Amino acid sequence: MYGKFNVDPDAPVRRAWATLHPRSSGSATLGAGVVVADGYLLTCAHVINAALGRERLASNEPTPAEMVGVAVSFPSTGSERHPVQLTHWLPPKIEGTQWWEGDLALLRVALPGTGIGPVAIRETSARKLSTWYANAAPRSLVDVVVQASMGPWYILDPGVAPLEIQPGHSGAPLWDRERGCVAGLLVSTEPGNPRSYAIRAPQLLRLLAAAGVLPSARVDSLSPRERARRRELIDALDGLSDEKLARCAERFGDALGLPRRGLTREELVDQAADHARGFATLLSVLPGHDDAVRRVRAAAARVGSPRILAPDEYAELAALLGTAAHQELYEAARRAVPHLSLTTTNGADCDAADLAALIEDLEDRQLESGIVPPLLQAIEEVAAGRPENGEDLRSWSERVASRLGVSQGAMAQCRWTSRSRATARASPPILRVWLWPGAVVDSFHYVIRLYDGQGELAEVWTDMDTLRSRAELCADLSSAINGLDRYEDSAGIEFLLEEGSFGLAVDRLQTQAGVLGPRLLGLDRVVVLRGQRVFRAGEWRARWQRRQNPGSGPHVVHDQESADSTLTNKREIACVIAACPPEQRERTLALCRWFGVPVVLWHRDAHGPQAADALLPVVREDWPTSLREEVRRCRAEARHDTAHVGAHLALLWEDPSWTPPQPRLSTPTISEGGAA
Repeated sequence: MYGKFNVDPDAPVRRAWATLHPRSSGSATLGAGVVVADGYLLTCAHVINAALGRERLASNEPTPAEMVGVAVSFPSTGSERHPVQLTHWLPPKIEGTQWWEGDLALLRVALPGTGIGPVAIRETSARKLSTWYANAAPRSLVDVVVQASMGPWYILDPGVAPLEIQPGHSGAPLWDRERGCVAGLLVSTEPGNPRSYAIRAPQLLRLLAAAGVLPSARVDSLSPRERARRRELIDALDGLSDEKLARCAERFGDALGLPRRGLTREELVDQAADHARGFATLLSVLPGHDDAVRRVRAAAARVGSPRILAPDEYAELAALLGTAAHQELYEAARRAVPHLSLTTTNGADCDAADLAALIEDLEDRQLESGIVPPLLQAIEEVAAGRPENGEDLRSWSERVASRLGVSQGAMAQCRWTSRSRATARASPPILRVWLWPGAVVDSFHYVIRLYDGQGELAEVWTDMDTLRSRAELCADLSSAINGLDRYEDSAGIEFLLEEGSFGLAVDRLQTQAGVLGPRLLGLDRVVVLRGQRVFRAGEWRARWQRRQNPGSGPHVVHDQESADSTLTNKREIACVIAACPPEQRERTLALCRWFGVPVVLWHRDAHGPQAADALLPVVREDWPTSLREEVRRCRAEARHDTAHVGAHLALLWEDPSWTPPQPRLSTPTISEGGAA
């Protein structure tokens, strides 16, 4: 029935199941409980109230005389009823209109025979859980889906079973069949709809710790592999002195809301394993013990702890995001980790509970050690788009990444990518033209793409494989510019060229300007060049980031050799004026691009000191923000005057906020370039 080894996956919870009755009533069943340690069981306080005929949410602790009216049976051994003693009472306490705190009772009972045993309690990352009616009848099996955490409770919706949670399910353990543990106790249902609620495992463990009762079932419930991992974690703590261990245990208990008490290494590991944020918390209280942190982190990664955030980290993140951030985080996750299939959905009616579920969903998607976890990737994406508290989110992300052992290089790459996407989304619309000159004069392969203000492709003109004439190129550019001009603002036009083609005077192409007729392309809008591929992305981005610093440029190079020497030694240069001879220009541009210089200005028909003197006034002190428009202004002043410097300006402007994809011709051509 249960597979080739005939193992019942529900056997542990069946052995631990308890049914609560009023002692004076014949067969009445009021709720359930679960054996959590030898001689101890947990149930809901309101189940005890019901057995005693009191108000459901009565808070005063029942007296020993009253508890005589409560009995318990164990379905795994029969229907015999046994007296119980109340050892710890956590009364229901109304908190607003969403949930109530407490509602737990710890009972002592003499366990009959050997057919009953405690079961492990721990928070899990599982979404699909099971439970039974109070009498544990097999046919009463109900599956539920955890939608989100809500304070001390889980929000539960029905699974595939046609049965629903009913009042008689109160106190029933919420069973994680795959991990063999109890994740909570059923506590409440909503009148008129199938939604229900359960008290989460951390609340149960907190009560047991306060009562001085430690669950004794954890090690017995582990598989051989899990025992080995547990031993590995215990060994990882051997490097701590008893004094340091005591301090760590104290901070660990404070973080999880557990009573302060001395813990052995074994107990500390077990408590960490029993809480979904236990290992994250344990790592957070070991910051001064590098070897122990490294070993615990490695061992915890092999165990596969459910959550990567400690409670205080989670609380800080929730506060930074705000309660209305579900859609923002969901869309950020879709951009940052599009390959993940999220279990949560997006919608305008999503609330704080949906946000909590989404955060936990992303926490569940862990990667190997050193890689940026999906949650942090999504948070970096949110931070990149938030001018108001983006730095606070990035600071939070850095601290969590450091504790998780994520490499600084991986975080830097993640942050750069997120900022680039955010810049692209915030950039004005832009027209990008991939252009390849053909073997025949005035013939081209090209593809023209219009991107909207969100960085999304809005329209495409032509394919890249058909050889077309100069007239066809200008006609298609005219049509594309009409599309660009529909927007209130734009970033102009970028021509993406191959090596050897940067001599093309694309700003002098003539397009149709409505009633004005033919008009030079570079007069009315910014026109810049960039390469079709990136050689050394790290150098390129580093120089771009330094563009506001002293020494970033403009720096004049007069020949290929000086360019090579200067750029090799001066990595702060971000802007170059290339005044080299025409026969050295393409090679010099190739050197600039190889060294990651993002901005290069040159005169197409002049070189030497005289050309440099003519170009230097164009590059003002604020060139990172003014240069593109200044070049356009010079072109507009020149118009058709070929003696004016503006008629010959070429500007390479490679902003790393966007990286070109790699389109390829089916039959690519190589050209030395020339006048367009």
